Amino acid sequence: MESLQKRAKYGLPLIVIIAVSCLMALMFYPMMNAQIRGLPVAILSLDEGATTAQGEVNVGDAMVKKLTGASDGASSSDSADEQPMVWTEVDSQGDLDKAFADHDYYAAIVIPKDFTAKQMAVKQAAAKAQIESATALAQTMAKAQAEAAGQGLTGAAAQQYVQAAMQKAIAAQSGDAAGAAGSASAGTTASNASGTSASADDENAPSVTLTIDNSKSPLVASLLKQSVPAMLSQSGAKVEVKTINAGDVKSNSSLPTAAMMGQNVLIMPTYMMSLIVAVLTVMQLGRKRYDSKPQRWVSFGVQLCAALVWSLCIALGACCIFAMLGSGWPPASMIGFLWLASFAVMSVMLALMNIAIPLGVLCGVLGLGLGMTSGLFPYELLPGFWRDWVYGWVPQRYIGDGVRAVLYSGDGWWNAASEPLMVVVCVGLVVFIVAGLLPLGKRGRD
Repeated sequence: MESLQKRAKYGLPLIVIIAVSCLMALMFYPMMNAQIRGLPVAILSLDEGATTAQGEVNVGDAMVKKLTGASDGASSSDSADEQPMVWTEVDSQGDLDKAFADHDYYAAIVIPKDFTAKQMAVKQAAAKAQIESATALAQTMAKAQAEAAGQGLTGAAAQQYVQAAMQKAIAAQSGDAAGAAGSASAGTTASNASGTSASADDENAPSVTLTIDNSKSPLVASLLKQSVPAMLSQSGAKVEVKTINAGDVKSNSSLPTAAMMGQNVLIMPTYMMSLIVAVLTVMQLGRKRYDSKPQRWVSFGVQLCAALVWSLCIALGACCIFAMLGSGWPPASMIGFLWLASFAVMSVMLALMNIAIPLGVLCGVLGLGLGMTSGLFPYELLPGFWRDWVYGWVPQRYIGDGVRAVLYSGDGWWNAASEPLMVVVCVGLVVFIVAGLLPLGKRGRD
């Protein structure tokens, strides 16, 4: 027996190291293996087209077919979810507004009604400029030839005179073009500084509007602001970026990950403190054995009342952490939402630990490892295992959704994530009932 105790004493640190290593691997694996797959993005074309010598032309409709057709083609061979973005055409601005209100899309591209007309006008202006340039060079050549003849130059001398005049004219045209390009570049820089990506500072250049919903995922919103304008710039159009649900979250960092970590200081402390306090509550208020079933039910009721009080303290503590890290005090509704979230987690953990403390602790720790990234990353960024087996049930996913709804959409404590958390509370109560129906003396705190 003593030999076994000595072995356990020396083996315990190794067990702890292995357990913590596995936990850390679970926590950071999704973050290190994140890939964008299947982001739902909407596209709306209001383009009325234009009439040309070749017939009716509608560049907006062609762009819609190209983007949505690429997704359809991928889905027939492999799966649309394997593509970084899945484009969906919407029929009207009203449908798009409703979809954004329901948070159906991460972003949307709106092609204006005069898109084709402006693109045709730009092409015509470019063709006209080329014709004018060629005409000017031809006139310069004719004038140089006349001047050479007037000066009595012939042969190689006349040819050199004409070439010099032509080079001077070409250099003058190049200088004018460079000056115009410099002005356009300066205009583009100013436009980008104001949050608009453009290929030129030309009022007549065709432009599309990229609207990004920041509340669905600030991290994805930052990625889309960089990737979509670069992708659409090949069409020669300006891309005007518009962000909705930007929120009023303060940050001292310009890095896009700062917003993500700002959410995490609300999500993770809420979960971790709820787990720790649940363990302490069972140890202090639970009993190893019960003399009667009424005594057991009274103990369960006391634990739930204590959880209701402590979850409020946990919500206040998480908000204090958020404020102390420089993000300012969150809206008052955040306290109410985190109160619900903490109580939901504690109710399940308490119920499981009333069946067996190791069972509750094991489920809580596994939930911590599996669910950390699910609270920060959207479904479309997670690896396959987390998508299929984790994302649907871990409470951090719903806590993260609710935190973003309060911070960025301005929702109250009861938002789209509150109802799923109430389901978690109900699950905890059901497990409490199961624990209460177990035979006396089997509370499992041994």
